[in-house]
Amino acid sequence: MAAESRSLGMFALRKIAVIGATGMLGIPVTVALIDAGFAVTALSRKPDEARRLLPAATQIIAADARDEASLKRGLAGQDALYLNLSIAPTERRRDFHTEQQGLEHILSAARTAGIKRIAYVSAMIHDSPSRWWVQDVWRGAIARIKASGIPYTIFYPTNFMETLPQRHMLGGTFVMTGWSRNRNWWIAGRDFGSQVARSFMLPEAGNREYAVQGPQPITYNEAGRRFARAAGARSLTLPLFFISIAGIVSPSMRFSGRIMRAVLRYPETFEAEATWRELGKPSTTVEEFDRSLGILQIGDRIR
Repeated sequence: MAAESRSLGMFALRKIAVIGATGMLGIPVTVALIDAGFAVTALSRKPDEARRLLPAATQIIAADARDEASLKRGLAGQDALYLNLSIAPTERRRDFHTEQQGLEHILSAARTAGIKRIAYVSAMIHDSPSRWWVQDVWRGAIARIKASGIPYTIFYPTNFMETLPQRHMLGGTFVMTGWSRNRNWWIAGRDFGSQVARSFMLPEAGNREYAVQGPQPITYNEAGRRFARAAGARSLTLPLFFISIAGIVSPSMRFSGRIMRAVLRYPETFEAEATWRELGKPSTTVEEFDRSLGILQIGDRIR
């Protein structure tokens, strides 16, 4: 990848800032960008944590989405920006949201810094029919980025394999809530990171939207069973209403329940032909992820 990036010259994009670099997807994307030959700067609210989690080649700058001045300092001299934003399970509708008020600060700072490209990861389920305010925030973020005047690349991913160890392991048990009849084209974060890096090399990826899907369509429950077998873990599946009941007293459980309901009901179809052709075909299957990564990552942050 690094040799290819040198031959392409990465047109004008050499310095990439990342917001959300220490997240589940931020880490593999940051690693992929560095491996591809980009100079990567992570803008982080917690610089010490970022230094511990990210490759040594990453430059770390303290910045906060609530503080536009810090964003302007962090983005000064950067060519492009990758956004890995999220809504915490404890957030409420009227709270400050990084993908809403924070995004306004980010876009303003990006315009001031002369950022030439913004890449943003959304979710394939952003367009599912829903009155849930979280999906309204996602849709609003997409609209803001498109209206920013800055060339954009927006990714709409299916389920990531990293969610299996990070969000479903409870001690030695893989806990699944609900059942799905719909297949998902699961993708590994490292494959997605390679696609992000490739997009920054291509002028034609500006003002483009990409469906992000992996090579192997299986249901959420089947992915969980395969992961549990590889990890030597017990597997437990609970009806979705269990988490709904828990959500009566726990905002984070209520949030998790809404996410799972949306994911399990989403009628995913394969839409990634153009993504594979332009940004590369993912190769990691769930079995390969389980064997090479899953067992080592249970209870630990993806690195």
